Amino acid sequence: MAMDADIGVVITSHNYGRYLEACLDSVLTQTVKPKDVVVIDDNSDDDTEDVVRRFECVRYFRVNFKNGNRARNFGFKQIACQYVTFFDADNLMMPTFLAQLHQALINDETAAFAYSDRINFADSNAEWYPHSMGHVCVGAFDKDRLMTSNYIDLSALIRRAWFQGFDEGLRRYQDWDLWLNIVIKQSGYGCYVPEPLFRYRAHGNNLSRTEDRDLAMWSIRRKYRLGWGKLPFLRHSYWAYSLVCRLKRRLGG
Repeated sequence: MAMDADIGVVITSHNYGRYLEACLDSVLTQTVKPKDVVVIDDNSDDDTEDVVRRFECVRYFRVNFKNGNRARNFGFKQIACQYVTFFDADNLMMPTFLAQLHQALINDETAAFAYSDRINFADSNAEWYPHSMGHVCVGAFDKDRLMTSNYIDLSALIRRAWFQGFDEGLRRYQDWDLWLNIVIKQSGYGCYVPEPLFRYRAHGNNLSRTEDRDLAMWSIRRKYRLGWGKLPFLRHSYWAYSLVCRLKRRLGG
């Protein structure tokens, strides 16, 4: 019989009903069972609610935020567990996802969060996707590397006390912002499990415009004064920052 742990799983969904059943199956068949599972349905117009209602032990909340980070913050407030993971409805947990990340935090009592490798997969042709399919080895925790760019997915296990909330003004890179908040502002760190513990689904709705990426990157670099974010004329002017980004891309940098 699977053990239980004081873990809350927050799943956010916007029109991901077609993926949600498989996601919930993967959560509820973990070798270590979560104490609480909530689905935050942010203004879906598909069958998301019908899917959730098939799972009696899953709590369902419908909101009209149209903002993924606000939905995640709302979900966090609905649970009272010592550990929490934020999981997207289109991804899948491996059977020992919770068990191994939970054990990593038990073994390292001062770590703020635990994370792992992943497996990228696609339902159809994924030539458009900028990353390779299959096992993605993300590597051990490295503060300097994290301050350069993000390499830790949001699908991690976090100690509740370290979570300060998602920046609801960000539309991208909320995972990077979360880890930087913990690492830079709170002097925390993460522990790494070198195994692929979840499957990340690549599909068309993952895509965002280059402008969205640049704006999110600028916002984060400015907030934490990273790299170009240390320079006043780039920190205070998105126009100047975006111009530098375009020039860098054109030059192949």
